[in-house]
Amino acid sequence: MSFKQNVEQHLQHFAQSIGLGELKLNEHDACGLCFDDTLIVNMEYLEDDEALVFVASVRPVDAHDSAKSELFEKMLAMNLQHHSMQGAFLSLNHDKTEILLIRSVQASCDYGSFESTLEKFVNTLEWCVSELDKSKQDQPPTPANPPPRPQGGPGGPGDLGMMV
Repeated sequence: MSFKQNVEQHLQHFAQSIGLGELKLNEHDACGLCFDDTLIVNMEYLEDDEALVFVASVRPVDAHDSAKSELFEKMLAMNLQHHSMQGAFLSLNHDKTEILLIRSVQASCDYGSFESTLEKFVNTLEWCVSELDKSKQDQPPTPANPPPRPQGGPGGPGDLGMMV
């Protein structure tokens, strides 16, 4: 069995175990899941790396936020908390408009490792969202730090170009 087939088998088994019916990679070797109607976890199989990568948007970054350096300091400090991050790390997307949480697993892993890694990733995502929201709430709203804007829609925050 190829590594990609292994990943697809894990996705299908997971989908069946939670009552989804079908979950498979699209033509870009990616797929996504939404947890609690708010947390979107995208998964992408990377053939060259023989890996499955989990990626999730934690929150958007406002280019005019005066507290951006404090946010980045918080992100760096969180990345050092290995026990809390469960092997994942925080980063910025390419255009620096979103904070992402990323974690990879070998595509050859067994189903138990896949399921455990996904569960830990979702738990870490919830923790990161909570921790970074605390930081944001500590900042008083000002013209340089406006209240959060609604998310959603194609091309908006959370849209990583992957099928969800």
